[in-house]
Formats: sequence, structure tokens, C-alpha cells
Amino acid sequence: MSDEDNALEKARGLMARKDVLELELETQLSILKAENVTMQTPLVDPEGFPRADIDVWAIRTARVKIIELRNDLRDIVDAIGKVLEGVYDPSISTVDSSRNERVQDAPKPFSKVDSVAPGSPASEAVGHFCMIIRF
Repeated sequence: MSDEDNALEKARGLMARKDVLELELETQLSILKAENVTMQTPLVDPEGFPRADIDVWAIRTARVKIIELRNDLRDIVDAIGKVLEGVYDPSISTVDSSRNERVQDAPKPFSKVDSVAPGSPASEAVGHFCMIIRF
């Protein structure tokens, strides 16, 4: 089996998984629709108590599942896109996103900071933007 056949088979598997996720997403959305609420509808009354006219537990559970499914669906669609890029344009190499490869591709340090003066711009930058690594 060629690499292209393997990629096509992987894409088909991902598309089947996408279809399953979409069906499950529709099921969860139908729970919200049955309760006549959306993802933003408040679940408490103006006094802060859970609303008695809806099934708050079912809605919260459905909302969490919807968020998870949307995230999973986005990841699957991205994966399908990468696989299909490799099928239709073999010059694009698929990048392994494993931790080891990311570490190998990391830039090499070019300096070592022994100390940072308190109140200096570098001190503020360290607090907001940088990660201090001690060697």
C-alpha cells in the first residue's frame, strides 16, 4: 500500500470520526432546543437561584459536552486538512507534533542571565513575558 493510499485511508477514518462527532453534537444541541435555551441563556433567576422551569443539570451537562465536541471537531477538521494537503501536494511534509520533535526544533540559547535588577525594564518583562530557566 502506497503512502498516498495510507493517507487517503487515514483521511477516510478521520472523516468518519467527524461524522460521528457531528451527530453527537446535534444530539446535544437538541437537548438545549428541547429546553428552549441556548449556550448563553442564564440558568439562574434574577435572584440568583436555579431556574425551576428548566432542567439545569441536563443543560449544563449538554453545554459542557457541546464545548468538548466543538473542540474535538475543530481538531479533527484540522487533521483532515493536513492529511489531505499531503495527499494533494506531496511536497508538503507532515510535521510530527510530538514533544521530542518540538524540543529538537527549539532554538539554541545564546546567552545566560545571572541576575535582573529589581524595578528595571527587564524585571518587568520577566514577570510578563519571559520564563526564567536556571542552568
